[in-house]
Amino acid sequence: MCLIAPSASSPSNRPSISCFCIFQCQNGHVVCFSCWSRLTNKCHICSHDANFVRNIALEKVVESVKSYCSYAKWGCNKLVSYACRNAHEESCLYAPSVCPIPGCEYRGFTGWWSGHFLTNHNNDGLCFSYGQCFEVSLEMSVPFLVLLAEDDHLFIFINKNVIPFGHALSVCCLRNGNLNGNFFYEMRATSNGNTENSLQLKASVTNTREWQGLSPTEAFLLVPYAFIKSSKLTLNVSIERVAHGM
Repeated sequence: MCLIAPSASSPSNRPSISCFCIFQCQNGHVVCFSCWSRLTNKCHICSHDANFVRNIALEKVVESVKSYCSYAKWGCNKLVSYACRNAHEESCLYAPSVCPIPGCEYRGFTGWWSGHFLTNHNNDGLCFSYGQCFEVSLEMSVPFLVLLAEDDHLFIFINKNVIPFGHALSVCCLRNGNLNGNFFYEMRATSNGNTENSLQLKASVTNTREWQGLSPTEAFLLVPYAFIKSSKLTLNVSIERVAHGM
């Protein structure tokens, strides 16, 4: 039996239940909501026809059980109830992410990235300040660049080769905890063949917990091959952070 909060939809012939629930058959065999919602009217243990009812007492016992977050070894010291564990870990600030540099298995989170890159990838990260334009000189064969913000947030400048159109350029943020924070970026690409020609994009930054490799984000700047004219492209980039509640 997996004692978890409900996440699956109930069958049409079952009531919709949104709370943390445990059920039992008339013989006292218990089952959580997730498993109960997949059962027919037979008990999974005794196989008898069953009219399942709520076991309120056991629900209270399970809800009262508290344990440390799974990310305690990374610094989280919160004790959370069993019923709230999944919700807490979804937003835990100490949930680690894997370093995006190929071959590096380091796991860290905001507050640790600067030290890690300074020690292990000193030439692989470009530091920047919010609201200030900075230049990115990008070799078009390079799939991504790591951008380190002044508050240690780690951004990834993605260069996805989209054959036969060109290069899809975008920015994502490798983040843990609350993913609802607001970051916006602007980029301006200038043609190497004619500096009067430029392409621009302003978009919100895509947040991700784990770097899944090269995939264009929902918004991206498509730079045609003919626009680049060489193996390198120069871009002006700025990233803004908007405080919550604004």
